[in-house]
Amino acid sequence: MINVLATYRVAEGNEERVAELLTEYIALTRAEPGCVTFNAHRSRDDQAVFILYEQYEDQAAFDAHVASEHFNGLGVKHIRPLLADRTVALLELLEPAAG
Repeated sequence: MINVLATYRVAEGNEERVAELLTEYIALTRAEPGCVTFNAHRSRDDQAVFILYEQYEDQAAFDAHVASEHFNGLGVKHIRPLLADRTVALLELLEPAAG
C-alpha cells in the first residue's frame, strides 16, 4: 500500500478556485484502478490550507496516478500554479506490536 499526505497552502485570492478544481480532481482520481482512497480536506481554521490523503494499492497504481492525464492537467498545470507552498509525504502505516 502506498499512502500519501499532501499539504497545499494556496496563494492569496485563489482559495475558491483551488477548491473547485479539487472537487473535479477527486472524482477523477477515485475512479482510477488501484486508488483505494482519495480525500481532500480544507482547514476550518485557515481556508488557504488543503490536506490531501491518498492510498494506492501498490507502487504501480501510484505510478499510474502520477502519469494520468488529470494529474498532469488539473494537478500540475492548473492547481500547482495557484499554490504558495506544497509538501508531499509518502507514509508507512504503523501497526500495533504483537502480544
